[in-house]
Amino acid sequence: MFNISRFWNKTNLLNLTLIPLSYIYYFIYSIYRILKQEKKLSIPVICIGNLTLGGAGKTPVTIKLRQMISKKFKNTFVLTRGYGGRLKGPKIVSKNSKYIDVGDESLIHYLHGNTCVSKNKISGAELCVSNKAEIILMDDGLQSIDIKKNLRIIIIDGEYEFGNNLLFPAGPLRQSVPSTYHNTDIAVIIGDFRKEFIKSLRYKNIFFATKKIKIKCKNKNLYAFSGLGNNLNFYNSLKKKYNYKIVKFKEFKDHHSYKDSEIGEMISEANKFGLQLVCTEKDYVKINKKLRGKIYPVKMEIEFLDEKEIYKKILQILAN
Repeated sequence: MFNISRFWNKTNLLNLTLIPLSYIYYFIYSIYRILKQEKKLSIPVICIGNLTLGGAGKTPVTIKLRQMISKKFKNTFVLTRGYGGRLKGPKIVSKNSKYIDVGDESLIHYLHGNTCVSKNKISGAELCVSNKAEIILMDDGLQSIDIKKNLRIIIIDGEYEFGNNLLFPAGPLRQSVPSTYHNTDIAVIIGDFRKEFIKSLRYKNIFFATKKIKIKCKNKNLYAFSGLGNNLNFYNSLKKKYNYKIVKFKEFKDHHSYKDSEIGEMISEANKFGLQLVCTEKDYVKINKKLRGKIYPVKMEIEFLDEKEIYKKILQILAN
């Protein structure tokens, strides 16, 4: 399967031929930022996003931040556009919500607290406020001009970094890295990283985090699959888990909607070779409940290397 994240990881001849389109993309994006205006809310808004297309860890970081700030803000809401869902919203996610309506990431957030889905961020934010939200966490949306953000957090994959450092479609960047330095409050680097890379960054506050996966299945021989923006992240996280062996790994595109036949085929193959079938929570919520019994969902959590300091910095910025 062609992996767009790996294609953007290095500079090649095809990347270079796409650079003229990158200039067009940047021009359109610049006009958009000039013409749009942000709306200020009566409650603080924290936006968690990234510079690259695909997964960098926004969702698990948002979940972790919700847990942290809930000490001060009791009624926290996560606002997401519900990518992949067919409903425009705004809608409060409930136990009866389905991923086909609200998207897969929204169901994950719902497991941890109040969650609102809305293609229109302003309408979604207003619904959160009307439901007595004390603070809103936006999962993605750093590049959008809609709601005024009180705190902007950029998530960076320490291993992938910024790929080939080119703008879309020649590379994975949604905007140039230098253009984010002046309005980014906190940068979070996840996983392994190069010291040279960290030294090249000009963010005011840089914190570090690691991924921690939870998997307790007895069978140590795994058949893993995932449909993420960067499937290699999931693979590497599993690979680092001691005593487990990834015998087979299958990749799907980001936000892939699984057919019963696809899952049935993997279950049969796993049984044939005595393997335990595992996937991410994001994939698990999209699988027919009748077939979930044969699959183990791997939970991924974020741990900050200095949780007290980043929590202190967040409160300090919000107080200004």
